[in-house]
Amino acid sequence: MTDIMKKNIAFISMMAAALLAQLAAAAQLNPSGKFILKGRIAGLDTGKIYLSRLGAEAASDSTEVKNGAFTFSGAIAEPLLYNLKLAGARNGKVFFLESGTITLEGSKDSLYKATVKGSAAQDVYAGFFEAWKPVTARAGDIYQRLDKANQGGKVQPDSATRKAFDAEFAALQLFHDSIVSAYIKKHTGSPAAASIILDRFVTYQQVDKAAALYKVLDKKVRQSFYGKEIVKALESDARTAPGKVAPDFTQQDTTGKALTLSALRGSYVLVDFWASWCGPCRKENPNVVAAYNKYHAKGFDIIGVSLDNKKEAWTKAIRADGLTWYHVSDLKGWANEAAAVYNVKSVPSNFLLDKTGKIVARNLRGEDLEKKLSELLQ
Repeated sequence: MTDIMKKNIAFISMMAAALLAQLAAAAQLNPSGKFILKGRIAGLDTGKIYLSRLGAEAASDSTEVKNGAFTFSGAIAEPLLYNLKLAGARNGKVFFLESGTITLEGSKDSLYKATVKGSAAQDVYAGFFEAWKPVTARAGDIYQRLDKANQGGKVQPDSATRKAFDAEFAALQLFHDSIVSAYIKKHTGSPAAASIILDRFVTYQQVDKAAALYKVLDKKVRQSFYGKEIVKALESDARTAPGKVAPDFTQQDTTGKALTLSALRGSYVLVDFWASWCGPCRKENPNVVAAYNKYHAKGFDIIGVSLDNKKEAWTKAIRADGLTWYHVSDLKGWANEAAAVYNVKSVPSNFLLDKTGKIVARNLRGEDLEKKLSELLQ
């Protein structure tokens, strides 16, 4: 072999390696491709199973389970959260689906516990909930003791007891934030990290924390579906930031009479989004009642916006919790039109307005609400 031939072969090999590297990089930046999802479900011989993207209104695909096994195939542009659910079941398995071969092993009676392999995004997603377990354990302990203190919501704890629990919940929030932040910073290159930011911070309207963690994500993750969803949420949140005039709305009160938010101008007003079925809302209500009783005569009002869809449950909770302020709802549940305008993704959520209708604070809990009102209404 001549020197010229050797050089040509070496050049061709180098170009081929470069081309393979470019293709690999392109695949990483744009991981579109086909997927195959294979699974086995113990305790189920036959039946129908549904696969849908999380958040979609209807199942995007379905197939038959035969001898406990099933297979889905298709194309997916990037790793996304999907829900796999059996026919007639209330809950399913939420997991990341992406291109390649994914396997799932689970049981008919506890599909949500199924093990998923073959998805790097799913590994990060599942790993987070393992890291998060100390948070849920601590929260469970606090809520058990709070239930005992207020006898399941039947009595209102005294001020000292409320303050003690408020302090515990504040410490729990700091612990939660440290766990989430540390995990995100370890997995900045995974789209699962963006989905976790959405779940743990955007959902609970803690947008400052979401914005800070969004900045540490890799560029490709910021440009992912969940990265773009974070940006949308931040832009939407800016419309109800402190200093902005609160969006106006009109809904019916418990008697069917229309009430408009702007009609309450001239007082400091708390727009309180809640629901009868919301445990944390009902636990927070005693704090709101205490603040209302203390400051109402000084120019403080509340308009409760319920995300209920059953009037009887809504009005029963109002009476049971002694909520003597204004109440409205369109009885559309999570589709409440006022909640959509205010970008409410979880309850309880609240917005404190000044006498001109401008937002001065958001999501004041426990002692924080009383402290803010004492500053404004001394």
